[in-house]
Amino acid sequence: MEAVLYAEVYLICMIVLGLMLFWMVRNKAASVSERWIIWLLLAFLVNFTSNFFFTLLNGVRISDTLFIPGSYCFKTLYHVSLCVGVFIWCGYAETELHSGLFQDRSLVRWLLLPLAVPVVPAIANLWTGWLFTISESGEYVRHLQFQLEMGYLVLWSVVCGFRLLRRADRETDDVRKAHLRLTATFALCLIAAWLLSFIGEEIPVICVLVMLDLLWLYLANLHQQISMDKLTQVNNRQNLVGFLEYKIRNHDETLFLLMLDVDGFKSINDTYGHLEGDNALVRVAGSLKQACGAFRRRPYIARYGGDEFIIAIEGSEEDVAELRRRIEEALASGGSGREPYELRLSMGAAAWQPDMSFRDLIGAADAELYKHKKSR
Repeated sequence: MEAVLYAEVYLICMIVLGLMLFWMVRNKAASVSERWIIWLLLAFLVNFTSNFFFTLLNGVRISDTLFIPGSYCFKTLYHVSLCVGVFIWCGYAETELHSGLFQDRSLVRWLLLPLAVPVVPAIANLWTGWLFTISESGEYVRHLQFQLEMGYLVLWSVVCGFRLLRRADRETDDVRKAHLRLTATFALCLIAAWLLSFIGEEIPVICVLVMLDLLWLYLANLHQQISMDKLTQVNNRQNLVGFLEYKIRNHDETLFLLMLDVDGFKSINDTYGHLEGDNALVRVAGSLKQACGAFRRRPYIARYGGDEFIIAIEGSEEDVAELRRRIEEALASGGSGREPYELRLSMGAAAWQPDMSFRDLIGAADAELYKHKKSR
């Protein structure tokens, strides 16, 4: 009876993850972050399913002949999918950190080596028995290699979680700050899993914790997508207005607004098509993210409309000049070299003055942008 109740909890968690996965695939999630979440949900759906069938097989014992090999197969799949799931979460974390680590295809094969460290011994356990063993009576016994595996996975997640928290402290956007902190809580689930493994698996706490964390991550992603521009994956105009209204009332240093647009964007659309125009906007947004990521307090980026972007930054005029320089460098180095056109940006910056509304500040930055365009 206990085994059946244990399996029922896993079944509920499987249904919740399956529904989240179904809706993300059905809605044709296309951003890099959304694709990582889809793979994360799939990995832990496999993880929960394997443990569900192991528990069911252990509790029902339909066939003694199939019990031992079946149990080993399901538990091996459980450990492999756990390692893969943690690896995918680290990939998602790196994407949210805008590190670009997983975007360099030449590095991907090397990034798979840390994954092989726990996965290969987990598969080899079918012959070695160093990770776990299952007795004839169905008792699941972990060995030293299990502790090494969990310590390795916890180390991965804690390092990524710590980096997420550090980046959150540098964020000026409260929505993104909360999202990064929420993402970092995954490390707590693994730590809890490791600690509770010392007292056994009588209560299926771990799957519930992981399911809740993934559910929160899924809902946070939905909330973030509402405030994000779908094409460029930077904040949209609606989110910009709310941010500026708040930031005008709450800023420590001088608040600058930098307005940018793409020179000759209409010509790119007319000559090479709107799809190539979209690619140009995505490239610009990526360059802005790369340039802003170098600052201790990450500037806020939004797409204002069309080919116009806005960056809000607290600091000095020297910081604004440094941001301009970094944007130009990132844009120059961000292309593939095969584009039949050159991407250039016009930029105008304005500092907030007392009694300015957010509309006044945008208008002042827009006027400076026009002056820059006219001078060129």
